[in-house]
Amino acid sequence: MAPSPPLSLNHPSFFLTQPELTLPTEPSQGRAVAETTEVDLAESAPLVPDAEDTDSATNPSALNQLTAKPEKKRRRPALSCEQCRRRKIRCDRGLPCVNCIKSKISPCTYAPTHVPASRTRKVVSHGQDFGAPVVSSHVPARSAPVIESHRPSAGGNLDPTAQVSSVPSSTVGSTSDTSTVDALAARVRELEQKLSDSFHISRQTADVLEHDEKQDEHAPMKGTISKTRFFGQSHWMNGADMFPSILGVLRHAEERKIGPHLIFVKCKTLARTIKENRNRPISSAALGKSIPMRNLADQLVDAYFRTFEGAIRILHIQTFRAEYERYWQNPSAANDVFIMQMQLVMALGATVHDDLFSLRATAMQWVHEAQLWLLLPPEKSRMTIGGIQIMCMLSIAKATCAIGQDLTWITTGGLIRQAMYMGLHRDPRHLADMSVFRAEMRRRLWATILELNLQSSYDAGGPPLISSSHYDTRLPANLDDDQLSDESDKTKAPHSSSDTLTDMSVQLALLKSQLLRLAIIRHVNELRSKESYPETLRLNSELAKACRGLTESLASLTYAQKQVSRSIITQFHCCLVQMLVYRCFLSLHQPMLKRAAEDPTVYYSRKVSLDSSLKIAQICNLSHPRYPSAPPGALDPMTTFDRLITNGAGLFRVIPVQTLFSIAMELIKKKEEERDSLGNIPSVGSNELRLVLESALAWTQRRLRSGETNIKGYCFSGACIALADGIEKGLSQEQLDQAVIDTGSSMSLKSWELLKEVAEREGASINEDGSPAGTDESVEAMEGIVEMPFDWMGDFNWDSMGEFSWGRQVPRPFGDMDSVDPTVVSQF
Repeated sequence: MAPSPPLSLNHPSFFLTQPELTLPTEPSQGRAVAETTEVDLAESAPLVPDAEDTDSATNPSALNQLTAKPEKKRRRPALSCEQCRRRKIRCDRGLPCVNCIKSKISPCTYAPTHVPASRTRKVVSHGQDFGAPVVSSHVPARSAPVIESHRPSAGGNLDPTAQVSSVPSSTVGSTSDTSTVDALAARVRELEQKLSDSFHISRQTADVLEHDEKQDEHAPMKGTISKTRFFGQSHWMNGADMFPSILGVLRHAEERKIGPHLIFVKCKTLARTIKENRNRPISSAALGKSIPMRNLADQLVDAYFRTFEGAIRILHIQTFRAEYERYWQNPSAANDVFIMQMQLVMALGATVHDDLFSLRATAMQWVHEAQLWLLLPPEKSRMTIGGIQIMCMLSIAKATCAIGQDLTWITTGGLIRQAMYMGLHRDPRHLADMSVFRAEMRRRLWATILELNLQSSYDAGGPPLISSSHYDTRLPANLDDDQLSDESDKTKAPHSSSDTLTDMSVQLALLKSQLLRLAIIRHVNELRSKESYPETLRLNSELAKACRGLTESLASLTYAQKQVSRSIITQFHCCLVQMLVYRCFLSLHQPMLKRAAEDPTVYYSRKVSLDSSLKIAQICNLSHPRYPSAPPGALDPMTTFDRLITNGAGLFRVIPVQTLFSIAMELIKKKEEERDSLGNIPSVGSNELRLVLESALAWTQRRLRSGETNIKGYCFSGACIALADGIEKGLSQEQLDQAVIDTGSSMSLKSWELLKEVAEREGASINEDGSPAGTDESVEAMEGIVEMPFDWMGDFNWDSMGEFSWGRQVPRPFGDMDSVDPTVVSQF
C-alpha cells in the first residue's frame, strides 16, 4: 500500500484538524496569519518534501539534509510546586499548596518557565495584536499557578499551539541545573526588590532629616540667652527691650558710676542681708517640727481652702479635714505625708494672711522642708497619690513664696514624668477597677498637673513638651467632694451636670480653654514653630472667643452661688482664672510689640496688648485705688487676691510686670505722637494710662514694704512716668536722660528706706548705712562690691539667682511676615 502524501496548506483535512483557528477580516491580519501558519507547519509537519515541490524532491542533498536533522523533543510545563515535585506527590497547585500547609513547609515556590521564541510568537499571534513585538521569552517564577483548562477538539486530538497558549511550557525539568539557576535568579530578583523598597524608605527618612537640618539652619533666635539659661519669647524679659531709652541711660550711668549707681549698690547689699536672714537651717531629723499654734494654723488652712483650692484642685477637702483633726488630737501619730501636705497648705495660706507677708521666713522654711523630704530615700515611697499632691503644692508654693520661681518649669517637668510613670496620663477606665473616689482624684490631679505645666511654660518661656496625643485621661466629673466615695461596691459615679455649681465648677471652666492655650504657647516658644502673623491672628480670634465663653460661665456660676448657702465660688476665683487666660494675649503678641510701634501692618498686636493689659490691670486691682487695709486673717475675696498680687511671686508678679511694660510703652508712644502732631493735640486715653502707671508704681512700693528685695520694678515704673512727662513738656534728649537719672536716684533712696524698714521688722542685723552688722560702716568697706559690675539692667532679674546681663541680649529677628487675611482679625 502506497503511503499517503503529506498534508499541505491546500489539503482540505488541514482545516478540519485546526478547530480554534479563526481567519481575520482585515487583509493585513490575514497576511500575518498566513506567514505565521507557514512557519508553524514547517516546524510541526513531517520532514518529507511535498509532492508538488519538484525542486526538493529531485535534489538528493537537500533531502538528506532534512532527513538527518534530529526530531526536537518537547516537554510539558511544570505546574506543581518544587516541593511536591521533589517529594513526588500530587500537588493541588495552590499558593501555598495543601501538602506544604500540612507539612509546614515554607515557602511554597514554583520554578520559572521558559517559552521558546517560536511558541512565544504563537502565543502573541493568538492572544495579542498581530505583528506586536515580543518583549521577552522568559516567564519568572509564579507566586500562584495560573491554570487554564482547554477542552480537546471534537476529534480528540490536542493542538500543540493551543496547549502552548494556555499553559506555559518548560524545556528543562525541575530537577535540572537550569531550573535551579532560574529559581535562584528569581529569588535574587525578589530580594533585590525588597532591598530596593527598604532603601527607598530609608531614603525618605534621610530626606526628612536633611530637610529638618535645612530648616534648623534658618531657624530664628526666638528668645534671649542669659548665662546658662534660655528664655523663650513668652518670658517677661523679652519685653524690656521695648525701652531702650530708659535702659540705655541707666546702663550708661552704671558704667560711669554716677547718679543712682552708689545707692543701687547699697540697696543690693541690704537686700542680700535680708535674704540671708530669712534662710534658716533645716535638718532631715527636724522635719515637721515648726508647726504653729492651733489658732494660727486654722487661719492659714482656711485661707488656703478659700483661695487656691477652689480654682486649682489638689486635695480632697473632707479627707484632709479629717486628718487635720486627728493630727491635733495626737501630733506624734501623724505620718510624714500629711505633715508635708499641711505645711505646704499653711505656706500658701500665709501669702494671703496679711498685707506684709509677716510669715514669709516661716513659709520658706516649710517649702524647703517639703523639698528636702521629697529627696530623702527611698524615693519610691514618694510615688503615691499623696506624693503627687505634695509635688503639685510645692510647685505652686515655690513660685508664690519666691523660692527659685524661675525654675518651676523644671519642677513641673519632673512632676509630669512622675505622674505618667504612675499612669495618671491614662484614664482610669483603662486601668484596674477603681472606686469613684480614686478615679476622680486621678483625673483631678492630672488636670491640675497639665495646668501647672502650662503656666510654668508661659513664665519660663519654654515649650510645654507635651501634647494631647500623650494622654487620654478624661476631664474630671462635675461633682462635689462629698459625692466621691471610696467604697468598693460603689463603682459608678453619681450623675453630674455641667450646669450645677459644685466644687469642680471653677476648674472645669478654666479647663475649657486649656488645649487652646497649649497651642498658643507652642506657637510662641517652640523652636520649629513658624513666625506666621496670620496664625497669630487666628489664635487671637480663638482666644477672644474663649475669654467670652469664660466670662459667661463665671457669670452663670456666680448667679448659681446666690442659690447656695455654702461658699463655693468667690471673686478671688473669678479673678484668678481670668488672669490665667487673659495673660495669653500678652505672650501671643509680645514678640510683635517692638515692631508694632513702627510697622502699621502689625499694629493690631499693639492694640490687643494694650486692651488685654488694661483688662489684667483691672483684674489685679492696679487701675484704681487699692482697697483699704484689712486686719490679719481677714478673708474677704478681693482683699485676699490683692494680697496675693502684692506678696506673691512667680506668675503673680510676672503677669503684672508684662502688663506694666505694655501700658508704659503705649503711654510713651502716645506722648511722642502728641509731640509730633500738628498743634500738639493730646491723645485720647493718655491720662488714663498715666493713672494706671501711678497705681502700678504704688503697687511696686507695696511689694517692697511686704518684703520684696529687688528695687528695679519700683525704679523702672518711676522712670517711665518721668520720661512720659518729659516728652510732654518738650524736653530735649539730654534733658530727658537727666530726668530719668534724677528719678532713678530719688526712687532708689526711697527704696533704701523701705528695705531698712523690712530688715528691722524681720530682725536682720544691719548697720546704720544698711551694711551687715559687724562690718565697717564706711563706703570704702564696700569698695569691692562697688567695683563689681552692678549692671542695673542685669539685676532686673527679680529672683534669688544670678544677675541678668542686658548687654548680652541676642537680637530676635523677625522673619518675613505673611500677608494678613482680614477675615481672621476679630475685635478684642
